[in-house]
Amino acid sequence: MASKMYRLARRAVRKMLQKVGRRWPDQALLDEIELLRTQIDNLQLVGNPAEEDGEFTYLRRGAIEERRLYRSRFNMAWLGEFRISPKVIFDIGSYDGGDAIRFKYRFPDAHVVAFEADPDRYGVVSDNVTPLGITCVNAAVCDRDGPVPWYQSHDVRFDDFKVGAQGSIYRHSPEYERRYGFVRQSPTPMSIEGIRIDTFCRRAGIDDIDVAHIDVEGAEHEVLAGFGPILPKLIYLEVVPFFAWMGAGQPKELHRKLSFAGYLLASELTNDRLYVRADLVRLFC
Repeated sequence: MASKMYRLARRAVRKMLQKVGRRWPDQALLDEIELLRTQIDNLQLVGNPAEEDGEFTYLRRGAIEERRLYRSRFNMAWLGEFRISPKVIFDIGSYDGGDAIRFKYRFPDAHVVAFEADPDRYGVVSDNVTPLGITCVNAAVCDRDGPVPWYQSHDVRFDDFKVGAQGSIYRHSPEYERRYGFVRQSPTPMSIEGIRIDTFCRRAGIDDIDVAHIDVEGAEHEVLAGFGPILPKLIYLEVVPFFAWMGAGQPKELHRKLSFAGYLLASELTNDRLYVRADLVRLFC
């Protein structure tokens, strides 16, 4: 049904664009085109809903006490909808390794790689995922290889002052600070290692990526640029709908970049988006 609706919407857009040469510029026509684009983007290419995010319990091998780890809203059933049997999965911005562990449990034969930029959080991720055979990398995935600035953060609602999930290569905006006053970001950055995904893949002998699960606090544009010629089949990423990081790219630009790269918006959630490579969707038959 979604594929049929996509074909009809695309046909309508083509007819609309054929009129442009005769009526350009025409604001009413431009408004109609923008409305159609919005309707196309609002179509859901997946039948299964997103799962609830939050915590789940995990008992690490050799440990006695259970740990509580974070999970995103990514629904493993989406892979089945696009007939993807993942062999390579990248969890970029792993925080505590929760989603990397979920992927490994669901697809035990897959090569799962957890990237965590923050040096303190990396220790947590590595301790959680390494016993499962998950590769853990301490680097900020971005558009360049080499040192990058990193602003650590912590949540003042907790007394342990442990490094939180909001670390970024960008400073928080005033709007971010207004909305999340309990998050404190370091005023000065530390220097950490940055790496491009195409560089990592070349070194690791990886040619294709099936799933890229991305939560990088404003650095989504840099991550995508670092993929180079590699086009993951599915991209799931956090997209905050307000100006949250100073100097970071905006969601509209991100969507345009992915569209030009050949991706379709499969599902839009409150703060997350699922993109699928167009060749995996039978739209043009």
